[in-house]
Amino acid sequence: MNHSIALALGLLLAAFVLSASPLMAASAAPSSPDVNQCNGTDNVGGQAVVCDITITNNYDLDANTTSSTVTTRECHGFAGAPPSITCETLTESYPQLTLTATQCNGSGNNGGSNVICNVSIINNITGSFTTTAATVNQCLESGTGGGTQPTVDCDPLQNTNLATATIVQCNGSGNGGGGTDRVNCTVGASTQTSALPLIKVNQCVGSGTGGGATVDCSTRLTNNVVPAAEIPPVDTETDTPTESETETDTVIETETASPMVAPIVAAAPELAATGVDSAPLLISVGTGFLLLGVGALLAMRRTVARPVRQD
Repeated sequence: MNHSIALALGLLLAAFVLSASPLMAASAAPSSPDVNQCNGTDNVGGQAVVCDITITNNYDLDANTTSSTVTTRECHGFAGAPPSITCETLTESYPQLTLTATQCNGSGNNGGSNVICNVSIINNITGSFTTTAATVNQCLESGTGGGTQPTVDCDPLQNTNLATATIVQCNGSGNGGGGTDRVNCTVGASTQTSALPLIKVNQCVGSGTGGGATVDCSTRLTNNVVPAAEIPPVDTETDTPTESETETDTVIETETASPMVAPIVAAAPELAATGVDSAPLLISVGTGFLLLGVGALLAMRRTVARPVRQD
């Protein structure tokens, strides 16, 4: 009897395990990484580092859908006016917003180097939002070490709190002495909005510190309003044929085969809500209880004493 019960329970457990394997939930969409390039490079005298980052973010406030496209251009070579460089360009797309751009920090730190880096971020936002001027922290403690003044030409020359500033660039750079206007850093007409998470640009910090090195960096941050798509009204008016058109027109009826259309299968509500179809699990539970009942009946049957045979 004990062997029969053990066998029944083993079969029950195996059937339940095999049938109760729910579909795995779909993996979350990958988030876009922070963009980092050209940091700590070209620190031998006479080298040039020229790098650009262009980010386009798309955000629908009502639908809460996001995407972004990032194009990077990275160039290295010999300093000059202009520098002699070799470039590589890469474009990638992501299902989420790209919020951080970091480049050209700690680079071009030897005599006669060129550091030329630019960041452009364009946010296309569908919905209603407000903007304010982007906060800036740039060109602090730069252009020291001698040379004809002014050694720094920065616009705007702002010192917003470093932890909260949207744009941080050209701090502690161009400090090896050299020519006039050797640190040129600008922030074009830029705005920021609370409709988006904090965007951060950090570039050209602690760079171009060798004698005669130059630093030229710029940033622009733009927020565009994208109107919501409008669905055009359906024209329900139909032309009524005139009497003459009815008399003269001949209509030839032809049979047209109906297109084959696959039946539409509605997704289970539990799949739409959780990402997991729990229907197989419910079926498995029912099957398990059924097998459990069968096993119990078999066990009870074997416990009934068989009648003693009379000779």
